[in-house]
Amino acid sequence: MSKPVLSIGLIFKNEIRCLERCLQSLEPLRQAVPCEVVMADTGSEDGSRAVAEKYADIIIDFPWVNDFSAARNAVMDRASGEWYLSIDADEWLDENITELAAFIQNKQNTAAAAYVLVRSYMTHTLEGGNYLDGSLLRILRMSSGLRYRGAIHEAWHLPPGQEISELNHTIFHHDGYIGLRDDEGAEKRGRNRDILNAELEKNPQDLRLLMSYIDCSRGEEDCLDYILRAASFVEEKKPGWKNFGPPIFRHAVLFAEENKRPELAEWTERAMSWFPNSFFTTIDVAYANFDECWIKQDYPGCVRWGECFVKAAADRTAGRGDQSGLLYGTLLMGAPRWAVGVRILTASANLKEGNPERAWKLLEDLDGAQLEPAHAGNLAVVLREFHSVTDWDTAPLLERLYGELCRPEPSPEQAEERRTAFLQMASVAFDPAQQERERQNEQFRRLSYTAFLPLADRCEIGLAAAVLESGSAEEAAALLAKVEKWEEFPALALSNALERGVRFPLPERPMKLEELDDLAQRLSQQDQRLELELALSPSEEDLYSMTWAWSLALAAVRTYDWAAEDADAEQGMELARTFARVEWDFLHRFYMPSVLCEENIGLLPSLHRFGWYCGQAFNILETGDAAGYVRLLRAGLALCEGMKDMAGFLVEHTGEVQAAMAPPPELVELANQVRAIMARYDPNDPAVAALKQSEAYQKVAYLLERQ
Repeated sequence: MSKPVLSIGLIFKNEIRCLERCLQSLEPLRQAVPCEVVMADTGSEDGSRAVAEKYADIIIDFPWVNDFSAARNAVMDRASGEWYLSIDADEWLDENITELAAFIQNKQNTAAAAYVLVRSYMTHTLEGGNYLDGSLLRILRMSSGLRYRGAIHEAWHLPPGQEISELNHTIFHHDGYIGLRDDEGAEKRGRNRDILNAELEKNPQDLRLLMSYIDCSRGEEDCLDYILRAASFVEEKKPGWKNFGPPIFRHAVLFAEENKRPELAEWTERAMSWFPNSFFTTIDVAYANFDECWIKQDYPGCVRWGECFVKAAADRTAGRGDQSGLLYGTLLMGAPRWAVGVRILTASANLKEGNPERAWKLLEDLDGAQLEPAHAGNLAVVLREFHSVTDWDTAPLLERLYGELCRPEPSPEQAEERRTAFLQMASVAFDPAQQERERQNEQFRRLSYTAFLPLADRCEIGLAAAVLESGSAEEAAALLAKVEKWEEFPALALSNALERGVRFPLPERPMKLEELDDLAQRLSQQDQRLELELALSPSEEDLYSMTWAWSLALAAVRTYDWAAEDADAEQGMELARTFARVEWDFLHRFYMPSVLCEENIGLLPSLHRFGWYCGQAFNILETGDAAGYVRLLRAGLALCEGMKDMAGFLVEHTGEVQAAMAPPPELVELANQVRAIMARYDPNDPAVAALKQSEAYQKVAYLLERQ
């Protein structure tokens, strides 16, 4: 091949998981620019070598000596290009190589080196925005003669005054940090810490090494010791303190906030006074303090730190401010997801502080398509708050943001997750307890569910708001007929429609049993009263009406706390009788008579079995047969053990049963006499033992020993 313009170098060991992905990502660059790929195998045993041989122009073996620079320099020594590009096996080059190719091919280029953007993902869901961005020196002009320095976190150290370009649109994606803080990353963390410790023994005051050690020791027992050590060296202005001081104090502040350390305020003040213009201060330190204030409900503090963070994040994205400072570390809160989250919560804090104009500006600048599900949920909360405490027209903003978060970006699945999270938090506005909290707010203007009226033609939350605002049962029924996803329709709106006389299920809208059961369960959880007189009067000719009545009765029975000590006896008995009646009607409408007999009842589902016995029990109780009533309840319980609490409640609160079980007056009198005699003696007295053997005691023992 002709002399390459660019040499691409990498080292690898047992990287079968990701090596081919890395090498394949380089192919577009190799087609655009004359390249060579030079690789060093430091001891692979998993088949990585065979993958490398498919792509590499030069492969060497380099025995691992606990020194990354040594391995990388061995690769550089074999390179012959004008430029050198370094990439790791767990990275892959973004498909957009336009900027990179133009930089390499530009004959007028006078730069000695170039930074690229390395995007390190923290979760396996790479599209979720949970990543760290850092500018790293990865491109070097070979004529510089520079080689790597440092056994770990190795780097080229360019002399002062060298021209360095920043390729902000050239992205190296990296997934090697995923799991690094978990058990799966323990071996890698241990290796890095061992190498760093060895280097620190040689150079104990090297701030770059100390920062690297802190970075890979978060969560380890000795992390605080190294933070204190590094911070003291920064305060003493050791070499490199201006460059590494900001990320070191960032680590200190985050550690203090996460571990509730008293040094939080002190380290924050130090960072703010010494490095006020560093993004490590205005973004990472600001985030830690914002989070602390949010937890403490210190909303003035949230406004201060949140607006500091939002401005700094915007400056960084726009290329304003001290961008060069980011060459000495990676922002931990620099990904867009953090900026979006802080922006939304800062809007909420501004509202709580009576600053709707500032809150509105923060929300106006959002792009709904960039939200994660958690952001979408928080957005719904803030829009509810805004609508409730102001008279502003929130409709245009709501409609725009809802339309954007439903946009299928970056995928339809993620758009649906956003939409679902938004609707879940929006539905809280329909909760009576939430509505009461809103009314108690001194700034209250209107109930927040009305914010969602503009979405009546777009989602079930909007339809629910329209139902609550409708002027008649007919209008409410017409709106209910438009519901397509009953699982997303707030139960309160349906309850409201039922109370106003809407007949349900709607005759023109047949529904599945699963939909009816889910609605009934949510209605029961929403309102313990369950308005049985409205919902449980089915038409014998309407199968859907009967099924709805059965679903409601079943949900009420499941929801009711039969074992509660303060259970309302009258309410519970009414519910049980209603359940028995509805179940009896349902069974005789949907099952053949030959099935509904005691010898065949076991063929039914378990709750139907209990319902049949429950109906039989109440029927026989009307004849005065309390013993038969108890027998039938016990028989039903034997076929449906899950109804033990209900059966026990019925036995305990049915007057006829209690009357039948009451002891005769003469036995009660005898029991009182025996109790009085026993009270004269010590429980261990032989006379007590003799008395317990007597015929009189045996007659009333069950009364005396009843707990």
